[in-house]
This record gives sequence, C-alpha cells and structure tokens, in this order.
Amino acid sequence: MGAFGDHTFRSKRSQAEFEKSFVGKYQRLVKKNSFLYMGLPMMLSLAFASIFMTNLTSLRFERRDARVKELDEDEALKLANIKKRKVNINDEYYKLQGLMDDSKDYEPKRVERLPGETENKLSLLAL
Repeated sequence: MGAFGDHTFRSKRSQAEFEKSFVGKYQRLVKKNSFLYMGLPMMLSLAFASIFMTNLTSLRFERRDARVKELDEDEALKLANIKKRKVNINDEYYKLQGLMDDSKDYEPKRVERLPGETENKLSLLAL
C-alpha cells in the first residue's frame, strides 16, 4: 500500500469528535504503550480462555467416565450371575470354520489315492 493508504481523511471537526470517542481515546493509548493496552489484554484473555476450556473439557470427560463406570459395574454384576459353559476345543475350532452350522457330524478325511499314486508322505528314512 502507498504512503497515504493507512490514514483516513477527516475534517478538523470530525477528527475532534473521533478523538473524544472511546475508539479515538483507545487508539491514542495504544500508540503510547502498545503492549500495555493491546498485548497484555490479548495474552490475559488467552490465558483465561485456556483455563476455562480446561475446566469445561475435564467436566465433560469426568461425566463420560462416570457413565462408563456405571455400565461396567452393571455388566460385572450380570457376568457374575451367568453360569460359565464348558469349552470344547474341537467345537470352538469348527465354529470358527463355520462347519458346525452345516453339519454336526463333519470329520476331515484323507482323499483316496489312485492305484500306483504315492501317498506324498515323507518318511524318516528319506531324510
């Protein structure tokens, strides 16, 4: 911007009115001591906002934690009353494979080989 871009033109009368207004008085104070009237209020407002937001968010998380703890205690009471079932490793394996639903009597079998075909088993003597 040019040399005259920062200044707005005011007549003597409007300039006198501007200097008597709050904005004019504040602008004159900022020119005298910019840190005291501009920097310090900005830094204080940021500090107070940080403290306020910390308290606000901690309250929010404390409420959420209390709600989760209540659910956990209820679930613990329910789990204490449930009788535990016995676990069979074969049944669990078949459930994971999805084979229990199709047929209850499923059992893996070896495929029969054609006459003269090798069994593809390694013998200890060959090693």
